[in-house]
Amino acid sequence: MIKSEIKKWAQKLKRDPNGYKYDYGHILVLAGSKQMPGAGVLSCGAALRTGAGLVTFAVKEDFLQSAISLSKPETIFFVYKNSADILEYVLARKVSACVIGPGLELNAETKRLIENIISQLALPVVLDASGISVFKNDFSIFKKAKSKLILTPHEGEFSNLIGIKIAQLSKNAKTIACDFSRENNLILVLKRHKTIAASPNSLYINDTGTPAMATAGSGDVLSGIIAAFVAPKNIADKDLFEAVKFAVWTHGLTGDFAQKEKGNGVIASDLIENIPNVLKKKF
Repeated sequence: MIKSEIKKWAQKLKRDPNGYKYDYGHILVLAGSKQMPGAGVLSCGAALRTGAGLVTFAVKEDFLQSAISLSKPETIFFVYKNSADILEYVLARKVSACVIGPGLELNAETKRLIENIISQLALPVVLDASGISVFKNDFSIFKKAKSKLILTPHEGEFSNLIGIKIAQLSKNAKTIACDFSRENNLILVLKRHKTIAASPNSLYINDTGTPAMATAGSGDVLSGIIAAFVAPKNIADKDLFEAVKFAVWTHGLTGDFAQKEKGNGVIASDLIENIPNVLKKKF
């Protein structure tokens, strides 16, 4: 990342003395399950530490208490039953970006839930983990989505989604990522060594990060950082790829910073705690 680009993005992160919380984005995180409540907790925590004005964790009733016990006190909770509940909340509470997928149950109900949301919601939506895997070999909805989709699969999830072997994907990752992004009119973040971010018209190869980040929840943190960068009022549609690019770069730096202290014992929570350090020192 060159200094002029960093300086330009840093201007986007500056706060207006007269600003208020909704100026910096209200993020809805639709994630977690009874078995994995922590996935959504990590996404919410990352979004908060990146500077989101408000973060709501949308949960099912059966894991509400465990999610609350794991979360930061600043997190808002919303119990939903179906997609109509989510859509109503988004409109009523001025949600400006969503994260969908980390820790969700992998089943047909989840797929229908996501389809209903992205076909009606004209906001940036980060799809991660189960939010991607439920569309294995059946992702035609992406082309028709009203949402501004940002997909964040690792190579295994992406190879399963499009039905090719990981070896083939690894060998032609840049070309495949760019083609997929262009054909489905979305932003793709392919998580790997030197993560690839592709939009229909742009390509970025990341140079930050460390193997110590190969740990449970690291991707959940990335989804929260991305959402926090795309959600503010001053981020226009034309800025979305730039926001995603800097989120990927920032995420990698949190790992670099954490490894200096923790070595290979880095956990996802360490990445979250290093987000303010990265933002302070690099922007």
